[in-house]
Amino acid sequence: SACVLFAFFLVIVFFPTVESLTCETCDFKILGYCMHTDPVNCTESQTNCFTGVAKFTISLLNIYERGCIEPAECRNETGSILYVNYTVTRTCCSTDLCNGAASIQPGFTAALFAALVAVWSQWSL
Repeated sequence: SACVLFAFFLVIVFFPTVESLTCETCDFKILGYCMHTDPVNCTESQTNCFTGVAKFTISLLNIYERGCIEPAECRNETGSILYVNYTVTRTCCSTDLCNGAASIQPGFTAALFAALVAVWSQWSL
């Protein structure tokens, strides 16, 4: 009986616990660009991290996103909202912080320049 109790204790102590996935999430955006990310713990059903971009046919502005996602949502999609077509492209991965690549994060100077060009072009019309 003491051996069974000790064995049960060992199983509980050394049993590997399942930890949730940690992904980067975009928490500060300027003109659709992700300017600052923070790690976030995903839910049990969200077993993938993702980076995504939504592109609209009538706009030069793309919207970038990153975070946790369920495997069934790891797909690209197209559609329309009020007659405006869009395409959402997602890239998924399944290891901690795997969506933290800086490739879709322009520098602050680039985002500021884009904002100034957008404002200037509105005044020029």
